[in-house]
Amino acid sequence: MTDIDNDIEKMTEKLKGTKRRYRIEGSRYGGEQSIGTVSSQFVDYWLAKENEGDSDLVETVIAFEWEDASDADPNSPVPSDTFSGWYENDNKEHINGPYADGGFVVTEVPANGSDDYSWDGPREEISAYQLYSREAYVSNQVPTDTELADYVPVLCFHSGEKGSFGCWFIDLVGEEFDPKKLAFSSVETDLAEIVENVWYDKQQLEQEYDYADTTGKGYYACVGYMNTKWHDQSDTYTEEFLEEGGYWECYDEDYDA
Repeated sequence: MTDIDNDIEKMTEKLKGTKRRYRIEGSRYGGEQSIGTVSSQFVDYWLAKENEGDSDLVETVIAFEWEDASDADPNSPVPSDTFSGWYENDNKEHINGPYADGGFVVTEVPANGSDDYSWDGPREEISAYQLYSREAYVSNQVPTDTELADYVPVLCFHSGEKGSFGCWFIDLVGEEFDPKKLAFSSVETDLAEIVENVWYDKQQLEQEYDYADTTGKGYYACVGYMNTKWHDQSDTYTEEFLEEGGYWECYDEDYDA
């Protein structure tokens, strides 16, 4: 038996039956993103002004939210008769999380759950495997009369933030955390790409928000027409869909590479 074999055997014996608990966090940068239907008059008005940037659109949306017309474009149509805030205008998408390109940080915490938010344990920055990314883009072209049945006018609004966007926990027995087993999905929009779900060893983890806390860094907005046939919706991605679509086969190939 070689020295390497001896080391592996000793490590195996050491880890056998040992419980380990890990906290998984995304980037410190991310935010909240909503996409919801508004009136075509609102969309068409702001599409005509898109070359002027989004600051006036942002201020107008916030003004409608607070019912304070002083900061609103006086010529802007209302988003909709029922509009009460960008965060509630979300019948197409609503997601809140870290940016997808920020990587992850894994911290070992006490196995008994006594201090899940400890920063004393070993920490590792990793790049997880991206299982898939859902597309939720909009077009800045007004659809023709024949296309209207497939398109809806929408407002996209993003609050860019810094801080903690929640975390995921994984409990292991007899093994250490393996970075190559971590996978995630994201949602792509015109304003941001945000982490949606996280898996470890093909098991989806539940996101915890107990200590989530962020500071706003800026608002971003755009309008357009969303093709409902092209909208990549979350309920498509069931466990059966991922298995039958070969998503985990690519994950396995990447793990063995």
